[in-house]
Amino acid sequence: MRIQSSALAFWAYAVSSLPLVTANQGLRRKLASNDCTIMAAERLVLEGEDDDEMIIQCEMHPDDADGIEGIFFELDFSGDQKNKMKGLIKNGQVTPGRDSLDIIGKNIEDKRVKFPPGLDVAASVKKNDDDGRRRLAVTKGDKPMLLVKVKDVNGLELSDTHEVMSDEVFGTNGDPGNLKTSLSACSHGQLTVVAGVGDPNELAPGVVEVTIPISLLDNTDSTIRNAVTTALSTDLGISVPGDYQQVMYALEGCYGGGCGWAAYAYINSWNSVYNGNYYKAVGVQVHELGHNFNLAHSGGLNNSTYTDHTGAMGNPHYSDDLYQCFNVAKNFQLDWYDDAKITIDPRVSGYTDTITLVGIAEYDQAGSNPVTVRMSTGGQSPGGGDIFLGFNRATGPNQYNDEGDDLVTIVQVSSGTGTGYSQSYLRAKLGVGESHPLYNFGGTGKTVTVTVNSIDIESSPGTAVVTITDNLTSPPTDAPTTPPPSNAPTPPPTGAPVTAAPTNPPTTTPPSNAPTSPPTNAPTNPVPTRAPTPNPTPVPTIPPTPSPTQVCSA
Repeated sequence: MRIQSSALAFWAYAVSSLPLVTANQGLRRKLASNDCTIMAAERLVLEGEDDDEMIIQCEMHPDDADGIEGIFFELDFSGDQKNKMKGLIKNGQVTPGRDSLDIIGKNIEDKRVKFPPGLDVAASVKKNDDDGRRRLAVTKGDKPMLLVKVKDVNGLELSDTHEVMSDEVFGTNGDPGNLKTSLSACSHGQLTVVAGVGDPNELAPGVVEVTIPISLLDNTDSTIRNAVTTALSTDLGISVPGDYQQVMYALEGCYGGGCGWAAYAYINSWNSVYNGNYYKAVGVQVHELGHNFNLAHSGGLNNSTYTDHTGAMGNPHYSDDLYQCFNVAKNFQLDWYDDAKITIDPRVSGYTDTITLVGIAEYDQAGSNPVTVRMSTGGQSPGGGDIFLGFNRATGPNQYNDEGDDLVTIVQVSSGTGTGYSQSYLRAKLGVGESHPLYNFGGTGKTVTVTVNSIDIESSPGTAVVTITDNLTSPPTDAPTTPPPSNAPTPPPTGAPVTAAPTNPPTTTPPSNAPTSPPTNAPTNPVPTRAPTPNPTPVPTIPPTPSPTQVCSA
């Protein structure tokens, strides 16, 4: 059968319009999608380890990943390209889990997308709205979750039973501290973790098990993660995330190099991966879900990545049942306290305000008082973006704080307004009577000072009263800056003491080098000499007084 030239032309155009990607042997294959979704993960690095490099990958369209949802390809960037992408993510210019990369013409090999060196990766970014496939960073309402127990080809798997694992994460058998209870407490009941969706593959509420056809001993984190995702789909018929909002992968352990981490999680996304028994440390669980909620790490006064221990996004508790909520900047970013957070702008000349703060632990009693205050800087203050103020009340869900208990804390985000992904740093912990200056606030050149007037932890709720003011309108002190003269100006000193008038006219000569003693009741000489003699005369010029008042030195 002959095909007409017009039909051939149509098919030639249709094929040429499909995105093409270079494959291993120089062949070209069609892609179902022109782009892939940017994915970024942060590791929770164990203390003393140095492995906090951000993981940057791309989630492929299922049709470009053997029909499997949730497959992430590595991105082969040059060092400069990777640093550029990390900067875009950390500055909030790229939102992982939402924005995408143009991959037309890129070389794809062994689940890796290779970018030519020198290519501006920023130009390949596509800004997207939520694509409708899933709601990202959901922090209110019911949250169905899945925990996946992983067994490798050699039989390596966690020793805990499915029932124990369900209890450790979801509290299904009375575990006192777990992900479900902690997130409910921190959100004041606004977020409810649900153990699974009742899938017949669940061996305990919210728990399934898969066997991967590769070893944990000699494969990369990315290869292992994709193997788990594939096994869920091919063996259990579960496409992730599917009906689950969050999915946790629990590995028996990590082997080889680069294993100094407790867990890692994808930012603004659905997946987290746990190394050994860290899956059941509730502080680690909350930390990783924080990344899924689009929260970045929290650094301390020393500007290190994890050293803010006033909240869960620093280095958290690693015990089974202890947890923390989040710091004041993260509390502003979350939507749990929307009716108890305010924004002020101390860049305004002459700014001063006094605010009563309540801790998030007692948010339900806050009334009209805020639990978190954003101080708008316009991104121009030294050290980064906006600055946040709160009362770190150590009670209820916040009772296991490691730092700053019952103190006012000041936290600054590295960039932006704190409403998106941004590393934060603790700037101050203040008790009663203490102040913290914020120099060159908002690039205005002036100093804004935060002062704690009072802290009351005996009342319910506990409160902290603070004053925020600039140095242009400080309340007047008891004495003005330029003091007026005293009530009566002091005259220039005379030659005679001011405490008593001299018996004779004052001498015009200057006083001796050493002051003389107070005068006797009666002068020893009716008229003083014009100048003291340098040494006593051999014989007194007049008879001595009955009792000399003082022997004068030369």
